[in-house]
Amino acid sequence: MIRTTSVALAVLLGVVFATGTVEAGTPDPSEILAKMDKKTNGFDDVEQSILLTITDIRGKAKAYEFNIKQRGVQRLIVFETGESKGQAVLIEDLNRMYIYLPPPMNKVQKVAVGNMRQSFLGSDWSNTDMSVVDWSETYDVTFDHEDADFWYLQLIPKKGQDTGYARVVHKINKSEPLIHGTDYFDEKGTLIKVFWIDDVRDYHGVNWPRIVGMKDPRTGHQSVMTVKDLKVNQGFKKSMFTPRYLKWLK
Repeated sequence: MIRTTSVALAVLLGVVFATGTVEAGTPDPSEILAKMDKKTNGFDDVEQSILLTITDIRGKAKAYEFNIKQRGVQRLIVFETGESKGQAVLIEDLNRMYIYLPPPMNKVQKVAVGNMRQSFLGSDWSNTDMSVVDWSETYDVTFDHEDADFWYLQLIPKKGQDTGYARVVHKINKSEPLIHGTDYFDEKGTLIKVFWIDDVRDYHGVNWPRIVGMKDPRTGHQSVMTVKDLKVNQGFKKSMFTPRYLKWLK
């Protein structure tokens, strides 16, 4: 997941009224979200090696390994193990995703917009979740509340953006604008997904969570991505993030 996963920094102080009005001297919620986006995506490119572990409601686990390369809002995902080995996914934006199916099929297919809400590899992330890179471009933001260590921002999808959620609430660290958790709600106000991170560590000079997870609180189904390695600013070319390039991966 790569822009599933990216991160800039600032001390965020102030008081916000329950109505969402920001008191003088307090960072605007849009500013906080923009800094969070920069922390996550403020690199020329990002590459992650991921171990994805999916645990079903019976406690049975399945694991996959894949590589994610990201440039701008685009992501290239190559599956390295399991039944999906050899397959690849290109995410161009929130509504455009392509999948490469290796021989004997050896073809590239565009994922229908109607299938973007479907599960990514059977995990608790949807295809749309994997496509959201720039939260500021996808959601309108207001202040929700705060505690000693975190800001809580409420996000509503912008007009025309079909994310699959009525609203989400980000938990953002005040010492650096990194998402530490996200609650996802449907149109009925039901909490349907919970995202979290753990074990932020240094990867070649970049602070990044080693663990990112997504869980369905209604069923207990859970997916955890373990970041085995992360590198930034390697000079990926634009031509790597095209449907044509998918076939060259073989």
